[in-house]
Amino acid sequence: MAGLDDKISEEIEQLKRDIVRIGAGNADGKYEVAYGTLFDDPEVEQFYEALLGTLKAAKKQGVVDFKGQMLLKGAHDAVPIILLVPPGDAPEP
Repeated sequence: MAGLDDKISEEIEQLKRDIVRIGAGNADGKYEVAYGTLFDDPEVEQFYEALLGTLKAAKKQGVVDFKGQMLLKGAHDAVPIILLVPPGDAPEP
């Protein structure tokens, strides 16, 4: 199980960096990116085996927040993914 936990932790850390890279600051001073924008990013497409699974794990750990339990490409492209816990080296949004 340690290998799986390590992979999930690695993907969540990368997710944080990707949201900072692609997203922008919102009115609450947090990074935010639309699901469709994140999903369509070429680096994101290549890195994650299952982006939704990583997002759900990150949400469960309190790292990100988004409305609902399921995000579908097309139907939920405009749903904001809010980064609650940025990486330590992230600049202010």
